[in-house]
Amino acid sequence: MKPEIYEYFEQAIKMGASDLILKPGAPPAYRVNKHLIVSEDEALAPQQMFDLFLPVLDAKQQENLQNKFNTSSIFTLGSSQTRIRYYIYQQRDGVAGSFRFIPNDVPTVKSLGLPDTLINIASMPRGLFLVTGPVCCGKTLTVAAMAEAINERYARHIITMENPVEIIYKPKQSVFTQVEVGKVIPTYLDALTNALREDPDVMILGQLGERGIVEQALMAAETGHLVISSLPTFGPAQTIEHIISMYPPGKQDEARNQLSLSLIGIFSQILIPNIDFKQKPAVACELMIVNAGMRNLIRDHKYNQLSTAMVMARREGCITFKESLEKLKRNENLNQEFIDNLLEEVE
Repeated sequence: MKPEIYEYFEQAIKMGASDLILKPGAPPAYRVNKHLIVSEDEALAPQQMFDLFLPVLDAKQQENLQNKFNTSSIFTLGSSQTRIRYYIYQQRDGVAGSFRFIPNDVPTVKSLGLPDTLINIASMPRGLFLVTGPVCCGKTLTVAAMAEAINERYARHIITMENPVEIIYKPKQSVFTQVEVGKVIPTYLDALTNALREDPDVMILGQLGERGIVEQALMAAETGHLVISSLPTFGPAQTIEHIISMYPPGKQDEARNQLSLSLIGIFSQILIPNIDFKQKPAVACELMIVNAGMRNLIRDHKYNQLSTAMVMARREGCITFKESLEKLKRNENLNQEFIDNLLEEVE
């Protein structure tokens, strides 16, 4: 007999949902193209929740849920081989779960509606490139699209370090090593340190969460590797400030100098919902491709001048958030109120 939770998974896949929320006291809710769609099913009963989630949990995860009150991992759904990232946790009304459906096909820069300039950046032999934006804005897919751009064009050894591993790549011209942090190696820092011994060309880090990881990533970029990672910040100034703030005051000038030499670009993105929930959202973005003038601004702690420098570097491929929003505003199918609110923030 098919587990009940499989029916919710299959419904989510049928709807093209990116996320599924199962919470006691409420009916299932599906996230489709940034719209939350609450089903007309009956509310889930608190007493059924633990048994509902059992088919996706092994013994260790059941223990974590009972003792640590949460657990997370990746689950592969039957014959469809759909990979589902989940977070199951205790909350006021009992056990709840959030599920993210990972595409079976690796996205491309074109399929995501991203600037073609990202393909050029992916071809660079060295440096640090950051993809930033709020939670659930598509950063993981953007990084995957850049990795796929390399895979389609160059023979390179690409090492990904994630928790958990989400996108599974199929080698074309490149060779992939995919390391799951927390499962086959304890920490991101351990993974990055080991990766430097494995003859990589490209290193993809799930996050730059602490100073030690930043230092190792910068060293890797300086020694001839392309390092791509993400942060939950938005825009060059905030991103750089966030990185530098990880260092003690006495080390920040040195860190700014090192970052100014290694950083090749920062891409920030936000998804703009379509009025029709069946249509994909559009990407509003900001892209800074670092030039000599910007390196001086970073080194001199003049982050507030980076926006002006980006306007002057349009011909080099830079895109400001305001320009991107104004272009999207001409599309009447997009949520205009959402765009207007964002424009007010950048004025």
